[in-house]
Amino acid sequence: MEILYGDFSIMNELNENLLSYEKAKEIMFNSISKNKVEIIDIEKCVDRILAENIFSKINIPEFSNSAVDGFGLISSKKKIRKLKIVGESKPGKPFLGKINKEQAIKVFTGAYVIKRITNVDTVCMEEDVEENGNEIMIRNNLKKGSNIRIKGEDVKKNKKIFDVGRRIRSVDLSQLSSLGLKKIKVYKKLKVGIFSSGDELCEITHKKKRYQIFDSNKFSLLSLFKKIGCEVIDLGIIRDNFIETERKISKKIDFLDLIVTSGGVSKSKTDMIGKFLKKKGKILFWRLSIKPGRPFAFGKLKNVPFIGLPGNPVAAVITFFMLVINYVNRLSGLTDIPIVERLLPCDFDLKKKKGRTEWLRGKITKKNQSYFITRFPSTGSGIISSISQSQGIIELEKNSSFIKKGTLLKFYRYEDMLN
Repeated sequence: MEILYGDFSIMNELNENLLSYEKAKEIMFNSISKNKVEIIDIEKCVDRILAENIFSKINIPEFSNSAVDGFGLISSKKKIRKLKIVGESKPGKPFLGKINKEQAIKVFTGAYVIKRITNVDTVCMEEDVEENGNEIMIRNNLKKGSNIRIKGEDVKKNKKIFDVGRRIRSVDLSQLSSLGLKKIKVYKKLKVGIFSSGDELCEITHKKKRYQIFDSNKFSLLSLFKKIGCEVIDLGIIRDNFIETERKISKKIDFLDLIVTSGGVSKSKTDMIGKFLKKKGKILFWRLSIKPGRPFAFGKLKNVPFIGLPGNPVAAVITFFMLVINYVNRLSGLTDIPIVERLLPCDFDLKKKKGRTEWLRGKITKKNQSYFITRFPSTGSGIISSISQSQGIIELEKNSSFIKKGTLLKFYRYEDMLN
């Protein structure tokens, strides 16, 4: 079995072959193949990803109509005019006769006012006329075409509306509905199976032994993957046993689009996930030049992508945000990836290891009418409170060795990345 980056044997720390953050993302993105598609009802398409370009088969509006309540008439250069009301046009109940320059029709917003049929080429707003019985007086010179929405003004027939790979938002439903679409083609939701790994782990529903810890990663990961549009499957805990690892993963592999584990990919002799992946699958990389999250594995089993997250809770969450989200979005078919980083000055000095990408937990604070990034004081991968008490992630680029107060840094809010 070829291992492209990293080695699951016990390596000399001085001879580690660590892959850069940038190269890891490149390998992950280049491994993506097309997702399956399905056709769904339009009312169910919010947050789904388009698997086809959407074109308009009609003009919008489909016919010229009044933009206001008022009176339809034929334009004139006269400033003062007295006109006779000879009919009315309502939405769904149009006036289909013809008027002359001494006549007008009462119109309502959205009503049919096609010049070719009625001679109406202008609409005067109701509040700009004096109405007396079946006559109106106009005392201002209206520009021809005033207050009329022209056929195709919003969308022309055969125009492309949305590109393939777009995530449908709630506000997009009005546009899609206006086209008369009942169903659209979207990419299927990814089925993501999530395991936790380790003899020390205990389900929160079970009674914990003294030497065990509760599985703090699983529910967070289940929620995060669901938040980014995946169909998640809780596959429980895998013990540090090769036979159990093989049995549990092999049993589920054919029903999944992505397998995710937390833990089991470090250099420890007891961690079996990496050993299983090495024997049964293809390892594309393992161990990255990042902090936190160095023991991050990526590969394939039966052509199903496999992500091995670190077991430490903070490292698992940070690498989910910085490595997994964009990969899963692209795997899901999304091409319209939003830019979510904010560039803000930091309020701290800090030394770091050059050549390694590092991430801190932090938040945005306001001082003297200016905004700064403040880092969480504790940086350990096991400090779970650093996630719950922070707003997002501060990125320290690999080529820097010292961060000076006031340096502009990239900041990623958790909620921005999930939306």
